[in-house]
Amino acid sequence: MAGVGGGIAFAADSTPTPSSPAPAAQQHKARGLVGRVEHGQMTVRTKTGDQVLDIQRGQVTSVSATSVAVRSTDGFTATYAVSGTSTVRVQKKTSTIADVHNGDQVAVAALHTGNTDTIRRIADAGPAT
Repeated sequence: MAGVGGGIAFAADSTPTPSSPAPAAQQHKARGLVGRVEHGQMTVRTKTGDQVLDIQRGQVTSVSATSVAVRSTDGFTATYAVSGTSTVRVQKKTSTIADVHNGDQVAVAALHTGNTDTIRRIADAGPAT
């Protein structure tokens, strides 16, 4: 975060040269990359130590009160457990897993522990178009 704030302050105080993109342009590129993610795994530092997160964007192929299966456009599929601490957002509004349906486009961030991936957050954009 400090780097981003410093970059914004720098952009306000100077004019970028054509050979080096402005920090805002670099941030836009990063968002573009994130928008193209299909699936992967990352390790994040938390207050309680490192945690491994599985991330995936794709279409819901099955959903129940306890799990959600997702298929990415490259054919990768995974099933995620739903817990009482899972955050569900449907079309940017707080919701429940009952509002997620087969065929919906979702983005999932799940805590990977052993052989289990438990949803931390699922964002549902609605039916695939």
